Amino acid sequence: MTVTVADQYVYGIVRAGTPAPTLPGVDGEAVGLLTSGEVAVLVTPVAVPGELATPENLLAHSRILDQVAAEHAVLPMAFGTVVPDPDAILNDVLPRMHDEYLAGLQRIEGAAQFTVSARYVEDAVLAEVIDEDPDIARLREATKGRSEDEAHYELIELGRLVSDALARKAAVDARAIAERLTPVTRESLVRDSSRSEDVVEFVALVDREAQPGFERAVESLAAESAGRILFRLLGPQAPYDFVGEV
Repeated sequence: MTVTVADQYVYGIVRAGTPAPTLPGVDGEAVGLLTSGEVAVLVTPVAVPGELATPENLLAHSRILDQVAAEHAVLPMAFGTVVPDPDAILNDVLPRMHDEYLAGLQRIEGAAQFTVSARYVEDAVLAEVIDEDPDIARLREATKGRSEDEAHYELIELGRLVSDALARKAAVDARAIAERLTPVTRESLVRDSSRSEDVVEFVALVDREAQPGFERAVESLAAESAGRILFRLLGPQAPYDFVGEV
C-alpha cells in the first residue's frame, strides 16, 4: 500500500518490502509504506494531527511497532510524529538518511527487544532483612505500639536501615538474574529503578532463534524465586532501548 495523502503519522523505519502490519493504527486507520531505495517508513494518514495524543493512539502506536518487531527489524519513531509532506520523506529524508537507517536496521536484524521486570514480594523480603539484620529487628520491636511522633527518630533510622538492606539485597539478586539471562541475549542493559521493591529491570536484545530459550530462562528464574520475587516478561518489542527513537 502506498500512501499519498498530505499528513502522515510516522511509526518507524523498516526495510523496503517489509509487509505492512495488519493491526489498525492511530485513529483506527490502516498502516502503509513510503519506500525509497532499501528503506521504508511505516505511516498512517491522519486528518487532525493535533488530536492524536490519546491513550488509545499511544497503545496503537506501540502495538504496530511490536507486531512488526516480532518478525522484522524496525527503528521506532517517537509517539506523535507527524509529517505534513510525504514528498519530503521520499525525496529528502529517506535519500539523505538512507545509509544511516540501513546501518541501524542491519544492527538489529534478526532480533527483538524483551524486558524482564523483577520485583520483591514485600512481606517476604522484609522478613528476610529483619531476620538478617539485628539492628532492624531491634528497631522494629522498639517502635511497635508507639505513635509516629513518639518514635519519630527511630522510625527514620529504621526506614534508612531497611532501604539500605533492600538495596544491597537487590544488587546481589539483580546480578544473579543478569548472569542467568545474558548468555541468551545479543545485547543487554539495566534500567534505573526508583522503587525500593524493584530488583531489576533487565532489557535484552534477543535473537529470534534464541527467544524460546530466553523465555524458558525467565520462567525458570520465576519458578525458583516463587513467593520471593515476581517476574514480568514483555516482548517481543520494538528495540527502543538499543536504537533509540529516530
